[in-house]
Amino acid sequence: MEVKALLGLTNEFLRKDVTLARGYTQQVIRTSSQLQYIYGLCSGYVYMISFSQSGLKMDSALYYLGLTEQLAKAHPEDTRIIKNYNQSAGLFYKAQGEYKRALPYFLENVKLATKDDENKAGTLLNLGNTYSQMADYGNAMKYHLQSLAIFEKIGNKRGQSFCLHSLATDYYFLKQLDKAEEYLQRSLAMKTELGDKRGLVTTWQGLGNVAKDRNQYKLADQYYNKSLSLAREMKLAGDEIITLHQMGMNYMRKPDHLEARKVFTEGLARARQLGDSALSARFKSSLISMDLEEQKKRNTESAYINNLNTLILSGDKSGLSLEYSRLSEYYALNNNYEKALEYLKMHEALKDSIEGSAVLVQLRTLEEQFKNDQKEKEIELLKKDQELHKAEISRQRANTSIIIVVLISVIIISVLLINRYRVLNRTRRLVELERMRNTIARDLHDDIGSTLSSINIISQMALKDSNGGSSNFQRIAQHSSSMMESMSDIVWSINPSNDSPERVISKMKEFAAEILDPLDTTYTFTGEENLQAIKLDAATRKNLLLIFKEAINNAAKYSGASAITIHFRKIEDSLVVDIQDNGKGFDTQIMSSGNGLRNMKDRAASLRGKLELKSSAGAGTGISLSIPIT
Repeated sequence: MEVKALLGLTNEFLRKDVTLARGYTQQVIRTSSQLQYIYGLCSGYVYMISFSQSGLKMDSALYYLGLTEQLAKAHPEDTRIIKNYNQSAGLFYKAQGEYKRALPYFLENVKLATKDDENKAGTLLNLGNTYSQMADYGNAMKYHLQSLAIFEKIGNKRGQSFCLHSLATDYYFLKQLDKAEEYLQRSLAMKTELGDKRGLVTTWQGLGNVAKDRNQYKLADQYYNKSLSLAREMKLAGDEIITLHQMGMNYMRKPDHLEARKVFTEGLARARQLGDSALSARFKSSLISMDLEEQKKRNTESAYINNLNTLILSGDKSGLSLEYSRLSEYYALNNNYEKALEYLKMHEALKDSIEGSAVLVQLRTLEEQFKNDQKEKEIELLKKDQELHKAEISRQRANTSIIIVVLISVIIISVLLINRYRVLNRTRRLVELERMRNTIARDLHDDIGSTLSSINIISQMALKDSNGGSSNFQRIAQHSSSMMESMSDIVWSINPSNDSPERVISKMKEFAAEILDPLDTTYTFTGEENLQAIKLDAATRKNLLLIFKEAINNAAKYSGASAITIHFRKIEDSLVVDIQDNGKGFDTQIMSSGNGLRNMKDRAASLRGKLELKSSAGAGTGISLSIPIT
């Protein structure tokens, strides 16, 4: 009991006070060693691996990982110890960037999981994080969402906050910054509520990264400073160094190379102090990039100065004035405003001097022009007659052009009016059709539906009065019940409010729950997001729902399945629905001529679609329905 209490305290303070949590872990190891409590000893080693990695003490982490491996090999029958070792090894190799080496440990733990609990959810979360680091964001999101579903099911808010952060990371790498920020804010709210200081460090890092990619440098700096302050307070060296690197990158983008170099230098010194060669290399690379960029600027400045000296020697004042202007712009772009102002003044002074000389040249030019004007006037008189003739021709052409433009405008306006009239008519017809569908659905429900309900109730009462003695009453009850169910489906398919895919899926889920829940059959709907922006007409919805109901009924009656998966896909211009069970299956050559399957295929054909059945004895049954959606 003492060891369990100490483990509980360690877990409680792990996210709030790392020093205190490490002290409790050391007590766990000492007490478990004295009591020969193997599981407690293994749990203590696992926590020490985590502390060592957070402090970038990889030799210590490797030492405790070796002790955990020894316990796992010595007690192969204890799955708890095996799971702890797999989890620790996977996290250790993931932290080292050896993602392919980490994957087998997480996958093995998923296989060992027997129920949806905190351990399974944590393993799925780490598996998703590993795939994310490998840029396999499809698998990453898949496992993150599975983990989130389990944490929500068991009410574990801390686990939910981790999953939300990981999903935000997936969206960030996919450049979906709005979705990334949404999930980070949700994670931040949960971690704040739980007092998870360690989690707040990484969430503020994530929000800083999003702001940086949006060029919101001031906001990004605020988030990074919060993360850095808390990481230092909790002595999380690894997170401190990562935050310093992100801050430096933010300064480079501003650009503020002075601050960037200061932060990179500080981060490099801290990484070297802790002996982390990977992070040291990252800081070195950033500093080298800055050096190369500054060298390029120096080369550019040198080229401008050389051009300037050449123009001074040549006496080309016009070119010299232009070069002064270019140098002023260059220094302004590089935030050297003192030199920019100096060269701008030189440019303006030389420009005024050049314009003074230009006045004398202009006077001589005007004098020459005056002499030439007399001759030109005589020539102008001769040209005027020609110009008058050309003007007349131009007016005629202009009138013709105006007439053509007016005619084209009339034609365009007429076409637009006709098209608008057609659109209005089409809209009116659609509105009338919607009203008619609503009226039919209401009349079927209110009139025929109520009548069928009355028949069903009366037949049930008659059955009770006759103590079940009349088969005719039984047939009336059965047929009326069947007709009520069919009528419900017809009313549902006609109703325009059910045109959206969400309402179709909701109806499917409702039917699946009604049929499968009493049988304790697990069912899963996936790929619902693929139906966004798809609108199904009444006939398609009706036949799709009836095919689905027939498939679920068959699986419930004959397959003996314990799990059924319903998956939606959108392939080019087709909607594909896959229904797969893990039941006993059957030989399709023997049992492919039933009415149910034939009806399903006929309905698929009526939608210009295709239905495929795959099954074999002992291998379950799969149905794939493909229907066009355009």
